[in-house]
Amino acid sequence: MKKILLINPSFKGSLHSNIKVLALPPLNLSWIARYTPEHYDVRIVDEAMADLDFDAPVDLVGITCMTPLAPRAYEIAGEFRKRGVPVVMGGIHVSYMTDEALRYADTVVVGEAENIWPKVLEDFEHGQMQRVYRACELPDLENLAAPRRDLLPGKYFVETVQTGRGCPINCNFCSVTAFNGSRYRVRNIDSVIDEINSIKSKRIFIIDDNIVGAGPRYIKRARELFDRMADCGKEWAGQTCLNIVEHDDVLKAAQKSGCKGFLIGFESLDPVTIDAMHKPVNLRPDTRNFSDAIKKIHDHGMSIVGCFIFGSDGQTRDAFRRTIDFVLENEIDAVQLSLETPLPGTAFYKQMQDEGRLLLTDYPNDWRHYTIFEPVFQMNGMSPAEAWEGLQEAYAEVSSFGASLKRGLRTFRKTRSLFSTGISFSWNYQAYQTIRNMPTPLAERG
Repeated sequence: MKKILLINPSFKGSLHSNIKVLALPPLNLSWIARYTPEHYDVRIVDEAMADLDFDAPVDLVGITCMTPLAPRAYEIAGEFRKRGVPVVMGGIHVSYMTDEALRYADTVVVGEAENIWPKVLEDFEHGQMQRVYRACELPDLENLAAPRRDLLPGKYFVETVQTGRGCPINCNFCSVTAFNGSRYRVRNIDSVIDEINSIKSKRIFIIDDNIVGAGPRYIKRARELFDRMADCGKEWAGQTCLNIVEHDDVLKAAQKSGCKGFLIGFESLDPVTIDAMHKPVNLRPDTRNFSDAIKKIHDHGMSIVGCFIFGSDGQTRDAFRRTIDFVLENEIDAVQLSLETPLPGTAFYKQMQDEGRLLLTDYPNDWRHYTIFEPVFQMNGMSPAEAWEGLQEAYAEVSSFGASLKRGLRTFRKTRSLFSTGISFSWNYQAYQTIRNMPTPLAERG
């Protein structure tokens, strides 16, 4: 029986490797394992949870790759190829930087891989693997088989579930629409509920980019999903856009279903910046008053991880001060503060490339700095030093130990959920520690 090793790379010092509460099981690899024929012996190694054995007996290696982990992924590929083990790479980074990846891997899979993987293995068995396999169409998710969750290593704080893929919003800094499509493709609710009921953990995180989607059909579907989840006995969190506050019945259904929190991209307090980011959902009549939207979600007993991006054209350092004041005044439970980052596959990357504003271009080594926390392009409202110092000072104010403890206790009072409280405290404090201990960014040194 041939052995396949599927690897999720990580590196010490990254935010998610430091914060085990935030480490999410690599559901993409467990789905690849599901679509692997039974005559293979499949293992999954997540470096965020376990060490990788380069001497493990294996016939084929598959590596998923996101942009800041590309150097580590290529390093792993090189170690196995030294032994003559063929390496297949997939994921969002190599789907856009295919020629780069082909220097380090035998084969690259471009796009969602469920439809392609069986063909890759068939060619592997005949010694005829192609250099590149491209997804000609997006997989139909209606009857997508359940992932091989039994292969995931370690004990995660939460288990992950995906009920749909794709996003119609197409923000300029995000590659989801380009990779997963502009239509929100959804799974059959019966199969989603069966999968949730099969999970032993009480805590789950729904990784859909916007669990409520956009448009009447998807709003109705979200409400039905939440109604069905009420009988599952789970506590859950997920990602949503602010359009959820336009639908009180959906919020109530989410509350009854065990929802304890949402990760929400506010992005900026400046309407002009939001418009430039191509996120009109944050400018609609019922969503543009962020304070009212936050209160409505809090009133339903759900916590909020608020995401804010700095460094967009026209933003100056005072954006940090205004944002921190807003976060504290509105009692947002946890924050992700980041610097706008041009990632391959995004409209923003193409713009910065075309305008010659990328500061770190020694690829693939410099991809490690594209973490969303380091300045990697020339901003026109701040210097790299100002952006970095502003980010550090902001985290120090809202996420130091004392601030994180205070905010975590407030989250517990509002939600009575250790799940929400654990995420709030850990997200805040460990993020602060990670940012504080990061070396001075290369762009600032230069």
